[in-house]
This record gives sequence, structure tokens and C-alpha cells, in this order.
Amino acid sequence: MANQSNGDRYNVTDITPPYDIRCDIKILMLPMRDGVKLHTSIYFPPEFSGKAGVILFRSPYSRTTWLDLPNAEALKADMIYISQASRGTGWSEGGAFDPAESHYEISDAEDTFNWLKEQDFFNGSCVMTGASYPGWLQWCAAFTGNCVLKGVSPHVAPLYGCTGSARTGGGNALSFAEKWMLAMHHRRHYGYAGVPSYEDMKLNWHLPVNTADDFAGYQTNKPFQKFIAAAAKPYAHMAANRKDFAKIRVPAFISGGWFDAFREESIETFQLMKNSAATENARNFTRLVIGPWVHSGLINQDIFGEENDMRATSKRRSTFLVNLLKNPDADPLPGEKQLRVFILGENRWADFDNWPPPESISRKFYLHSNGRISGSLPGEDETELSYISDPAAPVLSNNGAHGDLGYCDLRESEERSDILLYTSEKFTGKFTIAGKVSISFYASCDQPDTDFFATLSDVYPDGRSMICVTGMIRARFRNKNDQPELLEKNSVYHFEFDIGNIAAAFLPGHRMRIRICGQNFPACDRNQQTGSPIFADGVLNKARCSIRHDAEHPAILTLPEIPSGKI
Repeated sequence: MANQSNGDRYNVTDITPPYDIRCDIKILMLPMRDGVKLHTSIYFPPEFSGKAGVILFRSPYSRTTWLDLPNAEALKADMIYISQASRGTGWSEGGAFDPAESHYEISDAEDTFNWLKEQDFFNGSCVMTGASYPGWLQWCAAFTGNCVLKGVSPHVAPLYGCTGSARTGGGNALSFAEKWMLAMHHRRHYGYAGVPSYEDMKLNWHLPVNTADDFAGYQTNKPFQKFIAAAAKPYAHMAANRKDFAKIRVPAFISGGWFDAFREESIETFQLMKNSAATENARNFTRLVIGPWVHSGLINQDIFGEENDMRATSKRRSTFLVNLLKNPDADPLPGEKQLRVFILGENRWADFDNWPPPESISRKFYLHSNGRISGSLPGEDETELSYISDPAAPVLSNNGAHGDLGYCDLRESEERSDILLYTSEKFTGKFTIAGKVSISFYASCDQPDTDFFATLSDVYPDGRSMICVTGMIRARFRNKNDQPELLEKNSVYHFEFDIGNIAAAFLPGHRMRIRICGQNFPACDRNQQTGSPIFADGVLNKARCSIRHDAEHPAILTLPEIPSGKI
């Protein structure tokens, strides 16, 4: 019999109580098909006998100094909890942790399922849980189509964000790539203690980016190099991670946050499940919850209320999984719609049948050279507006920190001269949007490459400019394929891209604002504006970028409006 107490706060699940949990533990090194053995801990309810369902948790964050705490809810429900360290992490074998080689995560999950089938304690039904990378591991497991698996519950989980640095629009999650990948390398070789502060060493600012591993003192790190190599072919990278959804046979409880870096990936996985999953149950029983959260949870309690912390979804997630274990052929949340999202501004929850909501209608607004947003077409006197994009002094995301500030005020950064601002008149009634926001405009640049970032914010009566969603396009990838097409100096090109998904209500007296600029650093890498291969040199060029607003070259903001009375 083993007793495990609360321990380090980073090693406790959100449903683990702060008192000792009685359980029986069996530990083994489970061999995979290539001979690599994975550290696997099996937690049995006290005095267990017979057979039971399994909640499986696979993770790269296991330490080599103590065992993970068991899942208290599984034990209370007389289920078996299994925690397994990914290859190359914790006590598991496998050399370096290399998420770019995701085929190992798929085959390791399948080998674990096939081992489970042979165990006397197993009743044939398994579900999975976990957040972030362990959420991505659930997708890998679901791709196997193995009959043992009955459901998954990925929370704030990536789709393509854990196998490479490339993101929608052709940019790269620089701060995440450097901090996460190199920290994982450090933990594997030197332990969790003493991971250096990459921010203090100004790692994000180091050029060329492809030598950041050496700059951090790790010499050339092959997994890191593979991870950032996705920058060269972002669309192929993202497509490769979507292709296996047609193999998924079980439903998913997907949850994410409006201010999480993987927001778009959470929503995309729901859409892929709805449209591509292999079975009717997988398509129709899958759920999505998007709350007012960053990756770690609710950090704006004063605005959204503690009752809307993401832990409030735990009971619903647990019900979903337990009901699938009991009857995988029945809807685990009967009578509930498939989608629940938090409406920013109005600060309430709303349920829909799909995303984007079928109630939404496309509404066009125009950006005018006088800095206004309106429904009126451009006039004859509209001019172009210009700014200087300087990667040596970039516009900062989150005040330059790696962490996320959540629902933050952008006013201070909006005072910069290298940002274009467009603001609507005050709304006289409530204006609600739910779905994907997009923008299109005609622009020129005096360098062969640049980035355009667009941010939608809610301007309060007191002047606060509260962020809703940000998106971007890299000029060389403007045609949304992996064939780089550089710009001709000062030639005019059409740019069209998604700013991102959001649900928000602009209340009476509020205004909406769009800002356009050339960087969002360090959340995204700096476009060096040289036209050189990405991440390969240390040169930084200033670029003069000009956006047109005339009738022949309109700048259009498209919003998914939910008409009054439809929500």
C-alpha cells in the first residue's frame, strides 16, 4: 500500500485533493515494438480485485525524483489510473525527447493499448486525459483507431504546435519554440532543477535563430533544429498533422482558452472531428468548450469571475469520460449541445450546435485613412497610410515576456508610431460576434519580405483597449503555400488572412479597434525583412509598409455577427 501526499504544486492534477490518497501501485518498464521501454505506473484502487476501466495519462513531464500523483477521481470511481512517461523523458528510455518525430507517440500509444488487452485487470475500455502536450498525445493515441480507446479529453492541446514552430499565416512561435524545446532538453539531461532563465539571457533576441541552442549552451540540438525547420514549410507541416483525423473512431471532450496560444488549434480539432472523424459517434458526441483562459487557466479573475476558472469544466469532462467507459455507444452528455463558449464583454456562456455558429452572418466593415472603421465604402479622398517596421525595435507581445497576459489593455503599445489604428464609432446597441474574424487589404513594401499583424480589440468607455484576437500573414507565404514568393520593391499586393476565432459582445458605448503593425515579438519571430531563408542570418532590415484605402483598393474587416435575438 502506498500513500502519496500533495508534493510539488507543479505535480498535482486539478482534481487531486490536498490529503493523502490510498492506492496500490505497480511500476514497470513497458517495452515498445522497437525495444525502447517506457516507465509506466499503474494505480489500483485499495483492495482492488476483478476488472476495471482505465484512465490513461501519457506525458513528457514526468520527473526522475518522485512518482506522479494518482488521479484521485479515477480511484474514487474504482477505476485504474495509468501514468506513462513519453520516450526520452522521465525514467523512460528512448534518447532525446523529439516531438517532431510524432510517429513514435502514435506507435507507443498503440503498443500500450495492445499491452492493456492482455492484462487480467482490464475490462476492455480505456479513456485518456491531459492538457497541453499530454493533450496532443491523446490525439496521437486516437489516430491509432485502436478498439481499446473509448474517448479522449484534450485540454489546451496543440494540433501542429507540438511538432514544429510554424503557425497559421507562416509565422513562427519563437518564444515557445526556444523556451519549451530547450527546457525539455535541459530537463532530460540535467533535471528539472536549474533550468536557466532564457529571458534573462535574451535568448529570443539572439540571431541567427538556428544557433539559439548553441547560444544557450547546449551545442547543436537536433530535436530543436527539427522543430524550427517547420518554418520553411509551414503549410505542409500543418497539413501533415490534420491528415489522421479520418482514422479517429471515438469522441473527444476538447477544451481551450480564448487567450491560449493553442486557441486556433483547439477549435480546428473540433472542426476536424465534426467533419472528418471515422464514426458517427465520434462526429456527433464530441464537445468543445472555450473559456476566458490562458494556457494555465484564469488570470483575469477581477474581470471574468473566479467561478469561470477552467477547473469548472472538470466535472463535466469527468462525466463525459466515465459515461463513455460505461456505454461508449451512447452520448456521454445527453441533451447538451456540442459547443459551449464564453462571450467576452458580456461575460456569459453560450451554447451552439457548431462552429462557426450557424446563427452568424458575415458583416463587412471598411478601414478608412482617417483612422475610422465604418460600414461605408471608401471615399475618393482616401489616401494610403505608412509605418516603418523595424525588427531591431519590434512591437512587443505581452510586454516582451514569454508568458500570456490574457485579457490585457493595449493602450500603451498603441502609442507607438509604427502601428496603424482604426476605431469605430461608439455602438448604440450590443454588437455580438462569434466565429472567425478576417481582414483583407492592399499594401506595398520597400523590402522583399515583411509580416502584417492585425489585432481586434474592444475599446471601453474609459479608453481601455482590451485585446480580443490577433492574427498575421507573412508576405512570402501570402498565397498560402510553401513556395516563397518575395515582394518586388514598392509593388502593390493583395493580402487576405484570418485574424482568428473569437466570441465577443461590444456593449453600448464601446468601440471596436483594429491595429496593424509589423511584429508581435516574442510570441512570433521577427521577420528580418531581408528575404533570406528564415532563421538563417543575423541581418535586420527596416521596411516601409504602406496600406491603401481607396475604392479600388479597399481595406475590409469581415466579422461574424450574431444578430440580436439569436443568442
